[in-house]
Amino acid sequence: MQALFDLAHHSHGQPVPLHVIAERQKLSLPFLEQIFNKLKKAGVVASVRGPKGGYILTRPCNQVSVGEVLRLTDSSFYAVAKEDPRAANQALMADERMSLMLWNRLSDHISAFMEKVTFADLCSETASNTCPDCTCPEYVKDVQGQIVRGERKACGVM
Repeated sequence: MQALFDLAHHSHGQPVPLHVIAERQKLSLPFLEQIFNKLKKAGVVASVRGPKGGYILTRPCNQVSVGEVLRLTDSSFYAVAKEDPRAANQALMADERMSLMLWNRLSDHISAFMEKVTFADLCSETASNTCPDCTCPEYVKDVQGQIVRGERKACGVM
């Protein structure tokens, strides 16, 4: 992850030699070669031969997601994240600068999501709103209809 961050941050559209990324990020060159081979096979990066060669992103960096790179380079990450969030957190904390930016963005999304979800939204996800004294039955019925019609995602699916 930190190697691809380095490539996106330092390349400015020019190839970056893998040994330079390895030095900057204090990572093993053979390890990076394995990772970049996976990314190359998936079409995320391309290699450029020659004295000014190296690796480049094949798409603008705003079209390469952190999730995509994690799926390609660490297929067990999501399984680990579900089973042991601490282990997932430690795995992402390898590069403090990138991790801090990533976790700050995630925290912002979580906060924004929590501000949007009401208790009526949560109640609406149940097939039958079991609260007999619901204070907003029309809202709940409307939200449930939107979910059934596919006009709105349930909170658990957002």
